[in-house]
Amino acid sequence: MAETIFLFGGTTEGRLLAEAALGTWNCHVFVATDSGEAFLPRQVRESAAVHTGRLQEAEMAEQMRRQKPVFVLDATHPYAAEASLNIRAACRMASVKYLRVVRESLAEEGSRQAGMPVQRKVKSAEEAARVLAAEYAGQPILLTTGSKELSAFSKLLAENEQVYARILPGEENIALARSAGMPADHILTGVGPFTEEENLEILRKYGIAVLVTKESGGRGGYLEKLRAAKRGGAEVVVICRPVEEQGISLEEALQLLEAGWNER
Repeated sequence: MAETIFLFGGTTEGRLLAEAALGTWNCHVFVATDSGEAFLPRQVRESAAVHTGRLQEAEMAEQMRRQKPVFVLDATHPYAAEASLNIRAACRMASVKYLRVVRESLAEEGSRQAGMPVQRKVKSAEEAARVLAAEYAGQPILLTTGSKELSAFSKLLAENEQVYARILPGEENIALARSAGMPADHILTGVGPFTEEENLEILRKYGIAVLVTKESGGRGGYLEKLRAAKRGGAEVVVICRPVEEQGISLEEALQLLEAGWNER
């Protein structure tokens, strides 16, 4: 009988790891939203045990005690710091091995590869909103920070009618955007990562002067955003990662799934 593992993350890494686990592991995949579930390949949705919805650490720990995974892979988004804290705490409570899959950072290298400096780095969405209000008042802005961050821009949205947001599709995400004050016709939905040309098309269509992004790494389409911004003449505000993480790379996690788990 295949051994059980838990995999958290509706990310590109989560999708690739879930695919790699098929046929070898009894894989339980945990995603927070319906859009995260839809992002998984059809064969994963059909063959793995997929759990949709946000869990508290006690609920995660209970699942671990019930299913007895040999280890847990945390492949959640690099900006989902609270989720990682909860997963790590649940693993301690259930005495299960925790492995964080860390996405590479391109904060400096990304700017060099794109051939342009990042005009402004900020520590949070709140700081980004203050910078935009003070330095880019009335200018067309594209927010690509995700629906959960949009509440930080509510005041900006009330003052600037030229702010757009690109978010994942889904009722929950659109509701968050609307509750932040984003007009319905300024909500752009789609599933990334997006190509340079797809980013450029949006920048030109709406005359975007400032692109706001997280440093989402190579697999998150970060370079493609920077390159499109350069070509489209848009400045860039980057929200830096909340913490410097330690863990294993996607490649190491894939090797682990292929080689098996020998630590007892």
